[in-house]
Amino acid sequence: MKTNNIIAGLMIVATCMACQSKKEEANKESSEEFELSDKVRKELVLAPAVLENISSELQLTGKLAPFEEKQVKVSPLVDGVIEKISVTLGDYVKKGQTMAIIHSSEVADVENQIVGAKSDFLTAQKNLQVQQDLYKSGLASEKDIIIAQNDLLKAEGTLRRANEISGIYGVKNSFYTVKAPIDGYIVDVNRNISEKMAYREGDIGPFFSVADLSTVQVIANVYESDVAKIKDGYKASIRLVAYPDRVFEGKVDKINNVLDPQTRTMQVRINLANPQKLLKPEMFAKVTISYADNQKIVSIPSESIIFDKDRNFVIVYKNSKEVEARRVQVAKVLGNKTFVFNGLKEGERVIIKNQLMIYNALNN
Repeated sequence: MKTNNIIAGLMIVATCMACQSKKEEANKESSEEFELSDKVRKELVLAPAVLENISSELQLTGKLAPFEEKQVKVSPLVDGVIEKISVTLGDYVKKGQTMAIIHSSEVADVENQIVGAKSDFLTAQKNLQVQQDLYKSGLASEKDIIIAQNDLLKAEGTLRRANEISGIYGVKNSFYTVKAPIDGYIVDVNRNISEKMAYREGDIGPFFSVADLSTVQVIANVYESDVAKIKDGYKASIRLVAYPDRVFEGKVDKINNVLDPQTRTMQVRINLANPQKLLKPEMFAKVTISYADNQKIVSIPSESIIFDKDRNFVIVYKNSKEVEARRVQVAKVLGNKTFVFNGLKEGERVIIKNQLMIYNALNN
């Protein structure tokens, strides 16, 4: 009886093994029979698995500011009384546009210098003509002509310098004109200035700041513990309260290598192109900076991932007959890039277009 039971058990095992063998052979035959059509193969889009340092993200806060190299502070060159202020905060100005008019005794002195220089020039010019006429009549020597020529050259130089100073000051009837040095927006106005106010140039500081806002900067604060994670050139994504549905891309341009002793933070600056002038100084910004860890891991495009039954798969392609649905373990997803722990080797190619259709075909 016992012997019969053992024989029966062996028969059951043999039967199961035979069934399993047939099933594996059927799967093998099915896999061998699978082949992508020429049409599908021509439409394939492939991406290689790349071994690289795994990226991480650092979240910062900051605000927008004018680009340092495109901002000019405008100060008067003379003491005087402010007769008129022609611009206000936020105004757009063209280069050479009048921003303020100053009544100044220094300007009056410049005008007097111009009048005197013109008079001396005309006198020297006339004297040279006289000496030349006398020389023709034999009543003057060559030395007299040389002296007259030198006097004319000196008078001409003095007049030229006076005119240059007048041009710099914008002199007219004892008034000095403060002009815009560049095309741009008024981003700062000195709160201490007003019309009919007397001032001393060295005490009052700049009247205005003009900035070209075609490029702006994000100034973000980095905590001391995160300083080592950031380097020049790192990519940054910026979101603004004013435009919650938009992401602005930039790069770290400058790192201030000095910590604020009060906040224990360090400033980084990120340049942003601003062709449409949507970005305004003082806007609040949320900054995401991508940085690389020391650990290297395989990365693939995020769009290649297929999520099915709580697991992640990719379609690995070797050729039209060797196409495999392979399970992968996701380590981290950063936007359009996914890092995977296992399941893929560097250089293997995954399908990133119509991969779900192929996945379904492989599993049917």
